[in-house]
Amino acid sequence: MVRKTRSQPASKSSPAETSTEATATATATKSLPPSTSNPPKLFVLPKNTSKDARIVTLDNPATGTPSRYYFCPERGFHEFTRIAAPKKSCRSWLIHASGNEETKQEDGDGMRVGSGYITKDADLFIATPIDVLFLILPALAPQSAKDTKQLFLELDDYLDMLSSTSQHWKALLSQYLTLKGMMEKKVRLVCDTVDAGEQTMYRLSTPKLLDVLTAKATRMVAHGLPPSLEEKHIKTALEVPVMSIRREESTLSAISTTTPDEPSTPTVPDSETTVESSTTTVTTTSTDLPSQIPPLLRLQTSLTYLSTAYLPPTLRQTLTTHLTTSPHFLPLTTHLAHIATLKRDAAALRNISDNMSRKRAITEDEDKIAEREEKKRKKEEEEKRKKSEGRAVKQLKKVDTSGMKKMSAFFTRVGKKT
Repeated sequence: MVRKTRSQPASKSSPAETSTEATATATATKSLPPSTSNPPKLFVLPKNTSKDARIVTLDNPATGTPSRYYFCPERGFHEFTRIAAPKKSCRSWLIHASGNEETKQEDGDGMRVGSGYITKDADLFIATPIDVLFLILPALAPQSAKDTKQLFLELDDYLDMLSSTSQHWKALLSQYLTLKGMMEKKVRLVCDTVDAGEQTMYRLSTPKLLDVLTAKATRMVAHGLPPSLEEKHIKTALEVPVMSIRREESTLSAISTTTPDEPSTPTVPDSETTVESSTTTVTTTSTDLPSQIPPLLRLQTSLTYLSTAYLPPTLRQTLTTHLTTSPHFLPLTTHLAHIATLKRDAAALRNISDNMSRKRAITEDEDKIAEREEKKRKKEEEEKRKKSEGRAVKQLKKVDTSGMKKMSAFFTRVGKKT
């Protein structure tokens, strides 16, 4: 007889469990999007800029390579300074685009979540003002060092040179008429001018350019140089080596050691030997400096920075020549030459001291080697002598002779009888 059985009814899952399973399934199906070759970057832009402000691509005046600049018709040009974490430190940016309403989505709880990005490198680009004069200098400067003579040209000719190097220059000059007036004011500061009818022609003047750069460098010094520049280019450059010789005295004694049972042998008499050794120590100090030297060095460092970062190579050599030959920097040049001479002398003396120390160490090593060889030789001779002794001699050495007289006692001189 077959008994009929009924299957158990399927258990109903709770709404919470159903929601959890659905969420887990949805999470499992989602995957992270692939990394992009052009990730977003984080910029810090100035406040209160015009709505027509934009990022443009212009040639870097120092290197000639295309670089990004921030242009505002009301506030002028800004350059981007990159601030990055050390390479050994692993840093990243989590950028949340909360302001874009189109990217927001509603989840099950009705909350709005915006899209975001994670950048691989924690780089920060800060827009800082740059004088438009530096951006004009590539057109005003000679094209090569061989161009010793320059011609007077109109302002439009220089602007055409800039427009030929970058399409953005052409677009800016055509859209913003106030930009041309701004550039003309800067050109007049660094150029000699001549009037040809109703037109004014310009030619770059090196003395005027140096005056403008000196004024900028003076303002840099007045505000204070960054600690890194102050430590590396000011404090280190003005350190004067001070050489001192320290003498050390050591006493060596040699004392004869003989026992009563052994025959006396010639030894080194008791003596004391004093040896003097000198060690050269080189230290550095920055005291006793003329009061005018540090300000001059700070000014020279600021001018060098400006020429390296903003001047074309053809003008950079001119500024370097001015810094080395100008009477204004003559006390600084003389003092730095004196410090360089002291450093060379200190390096030469340090080399001599190191050579003497190495030679003394080599001599001591040779003495130790000779002493070890002498001990080894005596040990070998002692072993050889023991092997050559006969059996009778070895047995006689084992006899107890503590109560016996020595043979020499029988041959002593007898005293005279009275």
